Amino acid sequence: MAAVDPSYQLLACQYLREQLGKLAQELRGVRANDAIEPVHQARVASRRIRAAFRMFGDCLDDKRLAKWNKRIRALTKDLGVARDKDVQIDFVEQVIAVPEANDRQILPGLRRLLLRLRQSRNALQPTVLKTLDKLDRGNVLADMHGELEKTWFTLRSNDVSLQSPFVLARAAGHIRGKIHGLVAHDHTLDDPEDEAGHHQMRIAAKRLRYTMEISDLAYEGELAPFIKAIKKVQTLLGDIHDCDVWAEDIDAFMEEERLRTIDYFGHARPFARLRGGLVFLREERKEHRRRTFAELAAYWKTLGEEGLRDELESTLRSHDGTARQGTTDRQNVHVDVAEEDGKDRTTQ
Repeated sequence: MAAVDPSYQLLACQYLREQLGKLAQELRGVRANDAIEPVHQARVASRRIRAAFRMFGDCLDDKRLAKWNKRIRALTKDLGVARDKDVQIDFVEQVIAVPEANDRQILPGLRRLLLRLRQSRNALQPTVLKTLDKLDRGNVLADMHGELEKTWFTLRSNDVSLQSPFVLARAAGHIRGKIHGLVAHDHTLDDPEDEAGHHQMRIAAKRLRYTMEISDLAYEGELAPFIKAIKKVQTLLGDIHDCDVWAEDIDAFMEEERLRTIDYFGHARPFARLRGGLVFLREERKEHRRRTFAELAAYWKTLGEEGLRDELESTLRSHDGTARQGTTDRQNVHVDVAEEDGKDRTTQ
């Protein structure tokens, strides 16, 4: 690892070691593909690792970081696509299990949609396995583990503390930058139809949450209430985004299935028995989005009235006395609020 403040290195090592362990553990389940949770947990770990790469870039060797980031990014992408299908399959299964769905006007369309989703998910698994194989051949996880363990052992042997002026100043700078990124999008809550804006706000909330989770090791748990609040904001925004994706996907699926019907029967009349269930699901998702958006808008207003942002700033400032000698470092922190392409479709 590159030479930088030892305490900041320790924070990087401690967080990355934890997430790397979680990722390695879950990837076995991803290969087996007999449950949806490993894909979800592996994706979350990979995203947290990438967040740490951005936050601790100056602690890591440039060439190694470029290699690691390339492979982990590819993993995140492929797991994300698989996770999308897993979530949709699970949701449709839950809808079908509800007695109200056992309507002859609804059930055929839901069952056909579930069939196609399962077929699509099965088709994705070879790509996921190919990405895992590349990860293994490149010894990416083993290389990361070796570097982190070596540096962590050296730092711990020298009794380095996480609560250094540099760490607290740098962490506060990153957190403030991510707060700015989130607040910059809160005007989108004035427009319930601003799907693109809500999506960007979700990404900003995710970045802030991950940054606070990383930094909380140095703040010894003091950021937990703020992490919990932002996690709820992220979850609600994610739910809203999922509804937007559903509306788009169902419309596309209806057209694809109609064309399949014409291709097979020579006309579209048999498609009529599927249409009812698909329209039902689309309208249910639109109504769910409406309710969730109202909940989000009310919750965001409550956070403002309760002064969450001021309280978080107060917590950061309470450590300024300790971190004052790191002020120059804090001012020079580069905070990139557009680090990702924003194409993730699910939240966590």
